[in-house]
Amino acid sequence: MLVLTVAAAALAGCGASPARQGPSGIDGLTIPTPSPDPSDFAAGTPNRWFPLAPGTRWTYRQDTATGHRAVTATVLSRPHPVGGVSTTAVRWQVRYPAGTRTAMVRWYAVDDAGNVWWFGQRVFPHGRPLDRLAPRSWLAGQDGAEAGLVLSATPRQGDGYANARQPRVVARRSTVLGLTATVTTADRTFHDTVVTRDLSSLAPLHTVQTYYGRGLGMVAQDDTTATSITLSLVRVRHG
Repeated sequence: MLVLTVAAAALAGCGASPARQGPSGIDGLTIPTPSPDPSDFAAGTPNRWFPLAPGTRWTYRQDTATGHRAVTATVLSRPHPVGGVSTTAVRWQVRYPAGTRTAMVRWYAVDDAGNVWWFGQRVFPHGRPLDRLAPRSWLAGQDGAEAGLVLSATPRQGDGYANARQPRVVARRSTVLGLTATVTTADRTFHDTVVTRDLSSLAPLHTVQTYYGRGLGMVAQDDTTATSITLSLVRVRHG
C-alpha cells in the first residue's frame, strides 16, 4: 500500500480560522453557477496548478487494498461545447491485464481569471473507483446540474467552494487546507503543493485529500477511509 506523508508544518493551524486576506479569484463568483456566461471563458487564462494544454498526459499509480495499477489522464485537443462554453476534455484510462480501458471523461473550462471550472463527466461502469465522491455521469445545464470550481487561480488557505452540484447525483466540494504542503509518494517527494480536503454529502464516509503541484497539476490523491484508494503521479508529459 502506498503511503502519503504530509509535512506537519504545512497543515498547522488548519483547524483555526485563517487570517483575513485580500481578494482572490473566487471573490464575487457564484459557485456553483446555474448559468455560466461563455464570454467569461473566452481568454482561458492558464492555471499554474491545473494546466490543461492539449496533449498533456499524466501517468499515475493507483494503489488499492488488492494491489496497484497504472492510470493515465490525457488532455484531448478537440473542444467540447457545454451550454455554449467551450470546454476541454480530459480522458482517464486504467490499464488492466487484458488491456487499457477508458474509465471516464471529464470536461473543464478555465475562465479569464484562471479559475478552473468543472462542467461535467461521463463515467463508464468500470471507472467508478477513480472518484468515490463523484461516481456518476452528469453535465452542467442538464437535469439541474451546475458547474462548480475545481481550483482557483490564486488558492487561499480556508477557501471553500462547490466542485459540482446536481440533486441526488453529485454534491462535491473542496476546502483549501494549505499552500505549501510536502507530499511523499513511492516515487518522489513534491514540495510546496496546494492541498484540498474534498467531501460529498452523498458519500459521507469518504474524505479525499488532493495535492496540486505548480506546473504539474494533480500530483497525489488519498482517500482517507479504511478502504483507501490512492493516486500518485509517476510522470507527466506536457502538451
